[in-house]
Amino acid sequence: MKELFKEKTLWIATMICFISLLVAFPFYQIEFPLATGSFVKLYRNALEAQIILFLLPIAAVLPMGAIYVKESSSGFLRLYITRISHMQYIRRKLMLIYASGFLPFFLAGAIALLLSFLLVYPMELQGEMPWEDIWKFCQLLLRIALTGGILAQIAGIFAALFRNYYMAYGLPFVCYYMLIILKERYFTDMYAMYPAEWLKCEQDWGMDGLGIWIFLALFSVTALLFHGLLLYNRLREI
Repeated sequence: MKELFKEKTLWIATMICFISLLVAFPFYQIEFPLATGSFVKLYRNALEAQIILFLLPIAAVLPMGAIYVKESSSGFLRLYITRISHMQYIRRKLMLIYASGFLPFFLAGAIALLLSFLLVYPMELQGEMPWEDIWKFCQLLLRIALTGGILAQIAGIFAALFRNYYMAYGLPFVCYYMLIILKERYFTDMYAMYPAEWLKCEQDWGMDGLGIWIFLALFSVTALLFHGLLLYNRLREI
């Protein structure tokens, strides 16, 4: 993880996410005195804003989505794999790439929630802490971060497949919006293919929304396995 935290692009992506949350935060709805739990509801509105949906395929792939292209084109990869085994390299890169898509949204969301609590909560009327709303917010933030991890992994797949920066950064964005267009125009009932639904979980996903977590877990595992297989084949060529 030290390698990831040294990446400037991780912090750039986190800052982009944080600024987007600030832009989307409904400050105009703040009127004293606020009802108990308003800081959670206002922040949830920011998380569900269209700007967050738009930024997902951009910020998620920015930190390390194309790391394979960078390392293979510079000659670093050939030297690096002489020091560790192929499987060690694959495991390390898969986890780093997934984390690089997960962390910008999670860190930005956690920091913004803390600021929302510190600045908005003191203006609320006294009452019990809305733990149920906070739990729902945490689930929403986790789904956003998991989707970011999946998109980063897809960028890694395209990087290993095409060995091209443009493909690694651009194709996840194209695929993401292709799903949105197909669902909104042609397959209106197929909510499982709709990225916005992965975040908001508004449709029927079974008891307590368990289906969305199974879906995201299977999607993540599939992307990880396919990316690992591609990396293994590429390393055999070296």
